[in-house]
Amino acid sequence: MRVDGYTKGVLTVIAIALAVLASVQVVRLLAPADAIAAGKAAPQKITICSERGDFCASVDETGRLYVK
Repeated sequence: MRVDGYTKGVLTVIAIALAVLASVQVVRLLAPADAIAAGKAAPQKITICSERGDFCASVDETGRLYVK
């Protein structure tokens, strides 16, 4: 029957597409991240401020955190 051949064709296309999507995800999972692979994993700098934003914590000359 013609319908049977059409159904098999559509299901084959869907199966191939799912296999391609799954293989892409596996490759992404196994590949190292770009930042780590390039050696550019630098620490993230943050600032701690008051709720109004009028004062932010700082580090004094001895390396201690100063919070008002």
